[in-house]
Amino acid sequence: MIYRPFPTGHHQKTGARTIDINPIYPDLEGKHVLITGGAGGIGAAVVKAFVQQRCRISVLDKDIEAGERLADRIESPSALVDQIHFHHVELTNEDDLVAVLDQAQEEFGPVSVLINNAGWDPRYSITEMTTEQWDSLFKLNVGHYFLTCRQLIPAMRDNGGGSIIMTASCQFWIAAARLACYTATKAAIMGFVKSLAMEVGGDGIRVNGVAPGWVMTERQLKEMVTPEIQKKLLDEWQALPFFLTPQLLAPAYVFLASDASKAITRQTLLVDAGWAQS
Repeated sequence: MIYRPFPTGHHQKTGARTIDINPIYPDLEGKHVLITGGAGGIGAAVVKAFVQQRCRISVLDKDIEAGERLADRIESPSALVDQIHFHHVELTNEDDLVAVLDQAQEEFGPVSVLINNAGWDPRYSITEMTTEQWDSLFKLNVGHYFLTCRQLIPAMRDNGGGSIIMTASCQFWIAAARLACYTATKAAIMGFVKSLAMEVGGDGIRVNGVAPGWVMTERQLKEMVTPEIQKKLLDEWQALPFFLTPQLLAPAYVFLASDASKAITRQTLLVDAGWAQS
């Protein structure tokens, strides 16, 4: 494992210079990584991190423009050609998703690293939420995680193993108001991680989760985050006084994909700057 530090600007609170660590894991080179919800936010940062590992990457997302922009603006290492394939798909449509998963395996071979990342976090009052809204959120946040695992595990097993990583949330511990359904979907994912890890561990497949804190994606900054919330995050909620970014979160996924975490399975890694009190 090679560490390549590089400066990333000034500390948001103290003004001190900060250094990110960009780890390179040679065992990942050339492996097929498939990520759902990879066109923007956390997913896009994770895609970029795996580009640096010289992986072959299948990106699944419903946002065509964002997916095409992502593939265009990421510079692949010179040793690789045709490194990223973007697949437009509605993840809640089973037939379309299964077809895209088959196509991705035809293009890049068996998936070695499956990252189920796509999800949504709408705010609903539980007394005003409809049954359709509840079911739809579970279908996106949990249902497609099941479908990708069902479809990809057989080839992963035949290929000698792999790593499955699922995006959970610190909301399992925080459990904020108006996020009851979202929190329930993330709790379901964490349960899925534990049980599935027991089912496929004998096949050399590891299953883990990443539970992010409040990550400052473009959408969060535009729709959810206010100056007051940012102040509370830094002064009261988080133990570490800096904002979480997709770039700070992405290395957790790369670590769990690599042989550096070979003995780790059935776990959910909480990456929240010390916000959750478990």
